[in-house]
This record gives sequence, C-alpha cells and structure tokens, in this order.
Amino acid sequence: MRTSVTDRPDRSGGTADLPVGAFRLPQAAGSRRPLLAVGSFALVCVSIAAFAGLYASAGSRIPAIVVVRPVAEGQPFTAAVLGQADVSVSGGVGFLPVSEAAFLRGKRAAVALPAGSLLVAGDVTGAAPVAPGDAIVGLALKDGEYPSTGLSPGDRVMVVETPGPGGAAQAAQIAQAAGAVPGAGAVAAGSVLVPEAPVYAVGPPSAASSGTITVVVSVEVTTALAPTVAAAATSGQAALVLLAPSGVPPSSPSGAVGS
Repeated sequence: MRTSVTDRPDRSGGTADLPVGAFRLPQAAGSRRPLLAVGSFALVCVSIAAFAGLYASAGSRIPAIVVVRPVAEGQPFTAAVLGQADVSVSGGVGFLPVSEAAFLRGKRAAVALPAGSLLVAGDVTGAAPVAPGDAIVGLALKDGEYPSTGLSPGDRVMVVETPGPGGAAQAAQIAQAAGAVPGAGAVAAGSVLVPEAPVYAVGPPSAASSGTITVVVSVEVTTALAPTVAAAATSGQAALVLLAPSGVPPSSPSGAVGS
C-alpha cells in the first residue's frame, strides 16, 4: 500500500507557516499620494496665475470716453460734451476707449446721459430721431456754399438764400433806391431762411448729380420752413453758414484791417 502525504494549508485560520506578508494587498493610499501632490501643485499654480492676472488688470488703466456735460436722448455726440479719463475696468464692461472715438462720428445718444458717466456701446445709436413737427431737407451744395472746413452731423448752421442769376444786380438796384450811398460798400445780404438748424447727415453726391455738386447736407428744420428751404435748395439758391456751438462765447476778431 502506498501512502502519500500532501501538504495542506492550515484550516485553523493561522498563517504562521507562510511567509510574512504573502497575502497582503497593495495599499491604495500609497498609490494616491503622487496624484494628490500633482493636483495640489497644479491648483497652486492656477491660483497664482489668477492672482497675478487680477493684480495686473487692477494696475492697468485705459483712456476711456466719458460724458462731461449732460446729453439728452437723441442728441448728437460732439467734442463739447465728451472727454476722456484713465479708468481701470474689470472684464465684461463694454466701455468705449479713446482709440475708438471715430466710432461716434454721426452717432447720437440712445438714452439720456448724466455728466461724469462712462460711455458704453449701449449708449450710442446711429438712428437719428426727428422731433415732432420737424422735417429733414437735403441740400446739394457746391464749393463756396458751405464752410471749407466741412460739416458734420450735429453742427449748427444757418440756412441762407443766395441771389439767383441777376440777383446781385437787382439787389444793388434795390439798395440804391432805398438811399444807399454809391461806393460806400453797401452789400445786399442774403435772406435768412432758417436762423439755426442742426445738421442731420452729410454725404457725397450721387453719380447722377451735377459735376459741380461736392456735398449733400441734410438739415433738420420745422415743417413750416421745410417747403421754403427745399425750394431754395432745388433752385440752387441756398447756402449754409456754420454757427458756434451753443454756450461757446464768440471769439474776438483778429487780423482786422488797420488793427
């Protein structure tokens, strides 16, 4: 009879005969430590970068456009009501920097703006509302019928009726009949159609216009005066005189003969 002896593990639950640590599982905590270290380092780097960005933005100041005088809704933006200030603005604020001042040419206030307010894109509109009882009249003008410096929307102008063909001789006859001294330098002035009117828009003439027309200016006048201004413009007997902005005192004449 053969007798075989087979080594069996001790079923009593002991492991005294086995090498120490033979049944130990890998420690999960030990494997997480490098990952936690990397994550903590990345978080510190992100925090430092965010703090540095906030510090830099707080220290940087940008010249921005501000309103220096109250502006009514629909009023054109002019140099008289705008200024600049160095501001530090957080992200997300759509303010207008001074470098974009050309964007305001021909634009108007979309809302009423108090003095000292920072101008933002939402305050600006390209639509020019026409006041009730007013009308827009276009004048196709030649050189000499408007200032050589040009006109811009928002300028204040006087609309003058100029003499037609033969009008100067007729005006001289009227002045002579009224008792004017010949040779005394009396000049018959043109008739003022509109003492003051805002310029609504300025543009180039169309291709179908006469070659002598150099600019087309639209002015805002009352509906009562619109037919008269339109008739003078159609007959080529209208001119525009640039007026000083409201509230600006007249300058002293300089360079006068004999001064």
